[in-house]
This record gives sequence, C-alpha cells and structure tokens, in this order.
Amino acid sequence: MDTIHLPRDIIIVGAGIAGIACALALSHEVSPYVPDLKIKIYERHDILSTSGGAINLTPVAQRHLAQLGVLEELDRMGSEGGAEVDAISLYSIRSGRSIGSIGFVDHHGNGYGGFKGRRVMRIVLSMAMLTLAERTPNIELIFGKKVVGGEETESNAVVHFKDGTKAVGDLVIGCDGVHSAVRTSWVDPGSPSEYTGISFLQATVPTDSISSRIHFRSSALNISRHGSMLTSYCDRDREQIFAAATVQFSQDDLSYYRMEPGQDWATQHRIKCALRREIRDRFSKTAIPCIREIVNSEADWMLYPVHQVPPGGKWSTNRVILLGDAAHAMPPRDESAAYALDDAILFARILVRYRSEPLSEVFDAYESMRRDTIENAFKESHRMWDRNRDMGMLEGRLKEWLMPFYLRSNRDKREAAWEFDAAKITIPTPAPSEDLVSLNSFLKEHTA
Repeated sequence: MDTIHLPRDIIIVGAGIAGIACALALSHEVSPYVPDLKIKIYERHDILSTSGGAINLTPVAQRHLAQLGVLEELDRMGSEGGAEVDAISLYSIRSGRSIGSIGFVDHHGNGYGGFKGRRVMRIVLSMAMLTLAERTPNIELIFGKKVVGGEETESNAVVHFKDGTKAVGDLVIGCDGVHSAVRTSWVDPGSPSEYTGISFLQATVPTDSISSRIHFRSSALNISRHGSMLTSYCDRDREQIFAAATVQFSQDDLSYYRMEPGQDWATQHRIKCALRREIRDRFSKTAIPCIREIVNSEADWMLYPVHQVPPGGKWSTNRVILLGDAAHAMPPRDESAAYALDDAILFARILVRYRSEPLSEVFDAYESMRRDTIENAFKESHRMWDRNRDMGMLEGRLKEWLMPFYLRSNRDKREAAWEFDAAKITIPTPAPSEDLVSLNSFLKEHTA
C-alpha cells in the first residue's frame, strides 16, 4: 500500500471567500483519508469584514457553492440571499439605448448546469460560508491574528502573528487577499500588490426612493466615456439597488477620499460630499432617468481602490501555497469569485490525488493546471478594464459602437466558461519516477 503523505494539521490564513471555501473543500476531500484532520483559519480582523459591496456569482460560482454546501445556506437567508440574474444588460449612459447583454441562460432560458447568475452582498455570502464552516467539526476559525512572517522545517511550517503567538502546521495556505502578508513576508516578498489606476465608487439605494422607471430587469452595466456604472438588485425582493461606478482615479487623490476608522465626523462628511460630487460630475448628464436619480441622491458612496498582483510571481515554497487573490489578484471581473472557488476545489482534489507524493509534487501539479488559465484571465481582465479609463468623445462613441461586436464575438467563449466544473475536470495521475511522460505532456494531451 502506498504511504499517505496527506497533512493532518492545516493552517489557512484569511477568512474570506477563498479561505473558507478552501477549508470546506479540504474537509470534504481529505477527511476520509485523515479522520483526525484539523483545519484552522486565522483571520487578521477581530470580526468578519464588512467591506466590499455586492458581487456577481456566475453559473460556475453558484455550482461550486452548491457543491460546498454554501448555496443551500445562502438560500436559507431569504431575500438577503441575493437576486437572481438572467443577464447583465448593457446600456449607453450618453444615449440610454441598449447595446447588448451578457446572458447567464441558454437559448431555452435555462441556467448552465442548472444555475443562472446571482447578485449578493459580499458580507451576506461571507456569513453563509462562515455559518457552514462553524458547523463543520474539523474547522476552527480564530480572529484577530495578523501574520507577520513564517518559517519552515522538513516536517512543518510555523506562522508568526503580530501578537507574539505562533501556529504550527503541516501545510500553510495563504488566502489573505491581494495584500497578502503570507506572500509579501514569506512566499514572494518581491511581489507586492500595485494600484491599477482604477477604483470602485459603491453605494446602495432603496428601490422605492427611485421614482423613474427602472431600466433593467435584474442587472445592468451602463457604459460611458468616463467609466461605467453597474446597477443591480442585490436582494431577492428587489428592495435595494446596488450601484458601483468603475472609474479612473489618480493614486495621489486616494488618501483624500478614503474613509478610515477613527475619523471625526467633519472629515467623514467632507469625504462623503466629495464622492457625491465625483459621481455627479461623471454620470449626471446621462439619458437614463433612474441613473440620474441615483447619482443625484444623498447616497453614501464609498471608494475602493483596485489593486492587482502582477503575473509571474511565486505561488509556493516547500510547505506553503497561495490561493485566490493572494496568488493572482487581477482587476475584478464577473468571474472573480468563481476563480477563488475553482482554486479551492481543484487544490483539495489534487492534494488527495497526490496523497502518496510530497507537497512539492502537489504544488507543481496545481500550478501546471492553473498558471496558464490565470495568466490568460489576467490579460483579458486588463483589456476589459482599459475600457473604463477616461477617454475623449470620439473614443467613447467608438467604444459604444464596438461593444455589440465584442459581445457577439465572445459569446461562445463565455458560454463554454459557464459549463466549467472544478469538481469534474480531469486531474492527471502522479507518474512513477521511471515514467518518461511528464505532467505537462499529460495536460497537453488531455486539455479539451
């Protein structure tokens, strides 16, 4: 019988979507082989973070959440569990006309693999995932633990925290986001995150405060030459509209507009007023009445700078690996949540498939399956985000004219992406040392 090298004590840094999904996937896959498996998630915040707005769950993301058991928990939360999205409709801010859509249903109106899209507040999804994790016996969450570094031996890895304590495990997984301390203090100090030059301005507005006709069915991306604005219902009863403007924003101005804990009332009031002016200057001349109401409302807008981790950096050491944004943060797109869930499910499956191999072989197999996919997605994300930079009038008109052609030309690629299932993709069997067929050759022969 082959010797099983599966870790018994697993440390996950970060209790976001990637971290909790990773814990749930590992519990499901590894527990049958390691009955005394222990998974500890360390989170730097004292409580679950409430930052961020609503996120889009593609059919892939919903399928993966269903596999992890999270979707059922999300559905139990009633209206707060999110709004179903058949399609994201695209409109011209300037003229108000429709310029296409990104659909999450097939030609018969059915979801891909039984799932459509869903718009849900990030904090609500995090709470659903946290609830499930707390009910899983071999998962423990510890808050208020900020990582400052770590070290490795042949048999384990040691994580050091700011409060002077430490944790020892057989495997450490960094899921602590774009500003990952595991990456910058341990795995790849030469790859700090960098500002993209793009920021989100986000707010929620009560639906009944809008007197104009709502121009979208469930979700809309409204295009202009000064960026774009997403407007979407974010609850099942459609009582709240989530608005997120994607705009070019100077790095020098970020500190002037940023809300910080402990700021006095006058400073916060000044920032809120300044952000309202930013929104109105960019979008108030729209031909779409309900957007005009949203941007002229007294909504409290929040600024979220978008950072990235440039491709090509290290993802692992001997006993530490990075997953999700900690490894490959890119300018956010609709697939962002799906990529984090893909990582979690694929890594757990590869770890079990390579259970008789050292962790270095597990890490190599994972990277061979993910690196090209992620780097291609990074390039595509940049092409998409470049369209949100400020541009002249003629360039803005050209962007509107070309958008329908872009949507049509990429429709097949999008629909194929909605069918992806990380729980079913073929994972290569570890080759014996005398086998001359490399893992890369196997992947090339079996890539669909």
